[in-house]
Amino acid sequence: KVNGFNMGPNSSTLQYTPANGDIVACQVFASNACASGNPATSSPVAMIVNPVLPVSITIAASSNPVCSGTSVTFTSSAYNAGPAPAYQWMVNNSNAGSNASTFTYMPESGDVVTCVLTSDAPCTNGNVAVSNPVTITVGTNQVVGVTVAAASSTVCQGMTAEFTATAVNGGSAPVFQWKVNGLNAGSNSPSFSYLPSDADVVECELTSSAVCTMVNPVISDPITVTVIQSQ
Repeated sequence: KVNGFNMGPNSSTLQYTPANGDIVACQVFASNACASGNPATSSPVAMIVNPVLPVSITIAASSNPVCSGTSVTFTSSAYNAGPAPAYQWMVNNSNAGSNASTFTYMPESGDVVTCVLTSDAPCTNGNVAVSNPVTITVGTNQVVGVTVAAASSTVCQGMTAEFTATAVNGGSAPVFQWKVNGLNAGSNSPSFSYLPSDADVVECELTSSAVCTMVNPVISDPITVTVIQSQ
């Protein structure tokens, strides 16, 4: 009997697909003529039916692209993983990392990272689950440089001195900071002109906007200006 209604064949076993909360019992009729307590009904069994849980996992990188020599942390988001899931990280289809929801390593350009999740939830669908792949782009660190050329490092008194800076690996939006005797001067421009004093030291500091750089900002070699006095 299921929920008090007759169910199944005349058999010592019953097989059916239950619903949550079903009450199952069995009633037996003895065939011998002299039997007490006939028919007999078993103790009821209350069925607990857990829902089928779809298992899935997604991963994300802390940064991508990254510069050469930079470690990247991958974080997973698991769904219906159960109380003690198992994680297997993969780099280019080879096992990596430990059984943890996060994974940190120093990638090479083109590495493909995934994570395999094994749920220990009682009723699952799609278990074992494989995450989305993340392909890492690693940029080469560029050496930043700046050179300064003067129209003339020797000028007559009262004449303007003109300088031009040339950036190396400055990126799409480099920042130029001119300096005279160590003090900021001029504007954010690759060119600079001013009325100098004798023995002024002119330099240019470049801050590159490139993603992957080495020694940034960098300062140019100094140029000493000679001012000739009027005769």
